[in-house]
Amino acid sequence: MEAQPQKRIAVAIILGTLASVAFFLAQGTTGLLGAAFLRTGEGEFVAAASPAAIAAAAGGSGRKDDTSILTRNIFDHEQGSILTEEVEEEIVDPPVTDLDDVDPNHLPTCTGSVRLVAAVLNTRLPEWSFAAIVGAAGKAMLYRAGQAVDGNQLIAIRSESVVMEQSGRACRLGMFGVEEAAPVARPAVVAQAEERPTPPGRDEGNISASDMESGITRVSDTNFRVTRGLVDQVLANQAELMRTARVIPHEENGRVVGVKLYGIRRNSLLGRLGVQNGDMLRTINGFDMSSPDSALEAYARLREADNLTLSVVRRGQPMTIDYNIQ
Repeated sequence: MEAQPQKRIAVAIILGTLASVAFFLAQGTTGLLGAAFLRTGEGEFVAAASPAAIAAAAGGSGRKDDTSILTRNIFDHEQGSILTEEVEEEIVDPPVTDLDDVDPNHLPTCTGSVRLVAAVLNTRLPEWSFAAIVGAAGKAMLYRAGQAVDGNQLIAIRSESVVMEQSGRACRLGMFGVEEAAPVARPAVVAQAEERPTPPGRDEGNISASDMESGITRVSDTNFRVTRGLVDQVLANQAELMRTARVIPHEENGRVVGVKLYGIRRNSLLGRLGVQNGDMLRTINGFDMSSPDSALEAYARLREADNLTLSVVRRGQPMTIDYNIQ
């Protein structure tokens, strides 16, 4: 009799275990089926929607377009459609100033007493481009783009002209009268252009061979005596000096270390001063020629200097050339 209760307990345990296993199997199967049929496009799983949500989704898919209702505007037919029209925002470019994107070939001629006598254009290194301009004081000075000449900013340097800013507008200053004639409405500018110097070779201010012979005394290959009068004449006629050589910045390992001088003839001004074709100029009186700012500073002090020392490299060998200004 005692065996019957124990047998019943064992059967109950087995049946309970089978029921639990069946429940978990059913739940797992439902989850797998839901994952298979409710997977999103991005590979994520979503929960099963409630009947209310399903009904709302079904109703939403059949929703009528209300555009026609809003267009007819049943509340105020005189006003008409109350649809909000999409207005494309107009993209307005920032105002272009008179100095932006200027064409030097179609600019008015600069007015005033400024006069261009020489220009050195370096297309590869624009910061090494210079222009010799005579201002109101009557003295020619070297300028770079960005500097001011008698209150007028120098914008760009070309081979035979420069672009300047006068009264907020761009203008063109040509060299030796090569610029185009000014408009008829500006006769004063035309008259000024006619008074400009004649082309090189006929300029009365050019340094003659006799002036160079009398102003330069050769003591040795690296030592010279120069008269103060010749120095002043050179500074007053910078076009002559700039025509005697081509100045090209020399780079080593991507860094400018000096300027090379080409096109020097023996009877030219620099040739008579002991400078040879192909020399690389490193310093002038200690001012490094590796930057245009330093070169301009050395040039500015030339007028007051009593002695001048050039540090050059000739055929790979460093040397110095000394000048005693008397």
